Amino acid sequence: MASAALISSLLHKLSPESKILSDAESADFQASMKRWSNYNLQVPYAIVQPANENDIVRTVKEAVSAGVPFVPASGGHSPWSSIDQKGVIIDLSRYKGVSVDAPNNVVTVRGGTRMKEFQAALHPHKQFAAVGNGNTVGVIPYYLGDGISAYTPFIGYGSENIVAAKLVNSKGELVVSEQQDSELLWGIRGAGQFLGLVTELAIRTKPYSLLGNEDGQRMCGTYIFPIQSLDPVCAALETIMNSTEHASAGHVMIVQAPPDFKQQALLVAPQAFCSATEAAKLFQPLIDIGPLQQTLAPSTFDKHSDHLDWVCAEGDFKRFTQTGLAGWSTGNFKRLAELHSELVKNCPDAARSGYTVEWHTPCRAKRQLKCSFGNENVEFWLNLLSWYTDAANHEFVDAMDRKAQAAMREGTKEEAFVSYTNTSREDPIEYRYKGTGTVDRLRALKTRVDPAGIFTKQLL
Repeated sequence: MASAALISSLLHKLSPESKILSDAESADFQASMKRWSNYNLQVPYAIVQPANENDIVRTVKEAVSAGVPFVPASGGHSPWSSIDQKGVIIDLSRYKGVSVDAPNNVVTVRGGTRMKEFQAALHPHKQFAAVGNGNTVGVIPYYLGDGISAYTPFIGYGSENIVAAKLVNSKGELVVSEQQDSELLWGIRGAGQFLGLVTELAIRTKPYSLLGNEDGQRMCGTYIFPIQSLDPVCAALETIMNSTEHASAGHVMIVQAPPDFKQQALLVAPQAFCSATEAAKLFQPLIDIGPLQQTLAPSTFDKHSDHLDWVCAEGDFKRFTQTGLAGWSTGNFKRLAELHSELVKNCPDAARSGYTVEWHTPCRAKRQLKCSFGNENVEFWLNLLSWYTDAANHEFVDAMDRKAQAAMREGTKEEAFVSYTNTSREDPIEYRYKGTGTVDRLRALKTRVDPAGIFTKQLL
């Protein structure tokens, strides 16, 4: 068996600090297999945990030579980070680290570094970068597939800020893309997960002073309304979203209100980069409606996603899909609320699911680096979090997910449909990579660097 031969060979070739896990019942194996979601979770023949870059290169080269399929695992949020008994997982959790070069506004991130570790390393240097809304999300995969962020108004999307990358290619060779292959670096900024195993990224950062303070602070509001307040809430949101006085971002969520998850509600979570007084003025249209609950408090960059730790819970069945929107539509959002109600009514097991629209104000920064994802100007995203425990509900929940996407795309021509590549590999490639000639250029690059589809068959 090829997998057995591969593991036998690696046992003698990897450094002592690396680990190979082949006993599926062992505590280490089980710990490595923990994922944000058990949806489509598979059990591999073995798990390799390289401790350094040389061992990653060796593992990929040996796997390619032996014809053994493999997938990388970083933060454990990706639904594509597991594989069946024919293959192995390359778990990057033992190879991580962050090096900050504040004078040059650059940070280098390795392997399995997670978002909270990234933020904590940047904070003492008063530097920020694009970060996702989850402390346990892997930094590198987040950056490779766009990187939506509340900081987009200041720095653009994550992919736009990749200045260099190290990648193990389909021959098991380590390539430094900045020095060796500029076209590959363009492809990595948006499609890197399909072109090789990225071991390291150099990412552009910015000083906190760009945010208007020295603490990396923004003001975060939380306002909860009964679903009957949908019309005035949407009107208030349009006022906030269209304001050009302060950079802002946020979410408006259709959820079942805790603790009993029996009553549908609107949870609005706007963020603004300004003082508390200015934020209160900006969010006043929401306050005037009379929310059931409300808070307004500062949060710093190092604690960016702490309030969302509950969403990062491992296990159960979760799906997270993101769909780019042409803009805000109150009519479409009303239909979304109806679909969420239908979901929970017909599948009470999915009561923790939330249908959300995320926005950020337009990017104020000059866009300097060319990216392959082509979604630079998408400022509104539909975020669908489906969360349930019974596998028998897969088909119904997935069908509702598709209905919700269709509802929010109402009025948009198909050629303008946008899907987020970090959360979808099922939609057409043309939905995920926008711009004239982008798909053809990516396909040509994939054919050159990975013609056999070692790193998935995407783009072939």
